[in-house]
Amino acid sequence: MKAIVINRHGGPEVLEPADLPPPQPKQGETLVRILAAAANPADGKWRAGLFESFAPVGFPHVLGYDVAGEVIGGEGFAPGARVFGMLDPFRKGGYAEQVAVAADHLAPVPDGLDLPTAAAIPTAGLTGLQMVERGLDLQAGQRLMLTGALGAVGRFALFAAKERGVHVTAAVRAAHVEAVRALGADDVIALGKEDWSGASFDHVIDTVGGEAVGALCRHLKPGGRVLTAATTPIPSDELPSAPEFFAVVPSGPDAVRLGAAVAQGRIAVPIARILPLDQAAEAQRLVDAGGLNGKVILTN
Repeated sequence: MKAIVINRHGGPEVLEPADLPPPQPKQGETLVRILAAAANPADGKWRAGLFESFAPVGFPHVLGYDVAGEVIGGEGFAPGARVFGMLDPFRKGGYAEQVAVAADHLAPVPDGLDLPTAAAIPTAGLTGLQMVERGLDLQAGQRLMLTGALGAVGRFALFAAKERGVHVTAAVRAAHVEAVRALGADDVIALGKEDWSGASFDHVIDTVGGEAVGALCRHLKPGGRVLTAATTPIPSDELPSAPEFFAVVPSGPDAVRLGAAVAQGRIAVPIARILPLDQAAEAQRLVDAGGLNGKVILTN
């Protein structure tokens, strides 16, 4: 099968085409023909070797967490079924024509949802949802500070928090204040431009990292927690609670809920660019540069 692989760490230029043996599904796995895959910021970090010290990869290595496509065979779904989901973050394999994935990591694509949009949901959606539900188990009436609420992860965290009746203060770039208010944030401040003068927060969910986030975390109540999905550290000096990195896990049942919410129009998933798989290097250049305000999708 055709795939895009890395044979060494480096910039986007190390991505190259390869012809690999098709995967053979094991017990409990589904074989999927990949028709759309998302390029995520984490892909570039794996490519650059950022995680090499604790999670080395063998070469050639196929990047890509998020896929949508049609079932070829294996277990869990009938051949031809449209499915989407997050792959194992250590195995990956999305930048290819086929992948074998644990059946319980997949969800059916809802009627009316196109495959590029389905591929844009899993990692970002699961991270935002799970930070709210599994990480903090937020409850109605609690006050949450959410940074980067207009980003891929942040908008799902905002959605999940509001579904639970949480009061959300969103910290975003000044240019995004009105956009995130329209998504349902209760209060909005310009990150790095404004401090917070209102009530203290029960918890913080961060998708940005850095000193400006650290300044806002000083408004955390005693006993509150700071969950972050950012690889940029938050300075922890004088904070009521040390930041904790949150690791998302693939989940078919969670993906079912997210897919339904997107298909029903309850949350939007912006797509910035759709490129063919052989332009994976360009996709990663775009994602690495940031500022897209939408996902980059690769199609077969």
